[in-house]
Amino acid sequence: MLAAMPVTAAELRVRARRLRDAFEPIAGAVYFLPECRERYVALGLADFGPAYFASRGGCIGGGKGPVTGEMVVAAFGVFRPAMVIPAVEHAWSVTDAATLLTAREQGTVEGLTRILGADSHGLTRATELLRAGADAATGEGRALFSGLRSLGWPGDPVGDLWRAADLVREHRGDSHIAAWISHGLGPVEAQILLELWWRRPVGPYTRTRGWTDEQIASTWAGLHEKGYVAGEPKNGSFTAEGEALRASIEDATDRQELSIIEAIGGHADELLDLLRPWALEIIAAKAYPSDPASYTRP
Repeated sequence: MLAAMPVTAAELRVRARRLRDAFEPIAGAVYFLPECRERYVALGLADFGPAYFASRGGCIGGGKGPVTGEMVVAAFGVFRPAMVIPAVEHAWSVTDAATLLTAREQGTVEGLTRILGADSHGLTRATELLRAGADAATGEGRALFSGLRSLGWPGDPVGDLWRAADLVREHRGDSHIAAWISHGLGPVEAQILLELWWRRPVGPYTRTRGWTDEQIASTWAGLHEKGYVAGEPKNGSFTAEGEALRASIEDATDRQELSIIEAIGGHADELLDLLRPWALEIIAAKAYPSDPASYTRP
């Protein structure tokens, strides 16, 4: 067990975001690897939506039974219920949670092993450090993190690295949902402000979460009335109040990762040095769409 090391607020901000950028492609490759996709199709899940929602959300039930679409909506936070619920219902009409979670794990291990190699130097050490962070985290209010934790460990060097990265990823994701809820935002508001935070056009990313142009437009109007945004969605921007609000959400997310960052402690640079080249290999292999560092703001 690693000795926890206190960090300052400034150190927490930098370390939490750098860690997120480094582990994200490792954890998130599961959503892009052809090895996973092939297994889902073989189970009768040819469409991305049912495979995505059920395979990621299936851990909430510990793999012992189907999780309802309503529970997946609550856990994922930002997706339109009308998109999620039918997709989850379809998934459970053709397969079960244990089978789907096994396909998810096997496909990811196969895909990441293809990219990184089975004997990548430092796998065990990186897993040890990430696992120390995950073990130090608590599960209150964190459905996906707690569900994933209940599954245990694959027992394969690559699989264990992925599971450790996925645990830390889902913990931060759960923390982020808690952060924007505590700031009084709804899911469409949270997505629009995220697009502005990334300096991206408003709408395209939010639509991938199932929200319509009409819902985006009405939510933008509400944010405008509150004084958080200026202009029209196609060329809109934060107001000073809106940017401060979004920065506060990011800070609130980082603060909830304190136990993880303290557990990793003085080994943070060592961990980042291990993770970063693997993340870039995964991106180069097109198993993750882009470098998270390109849209994470300081």
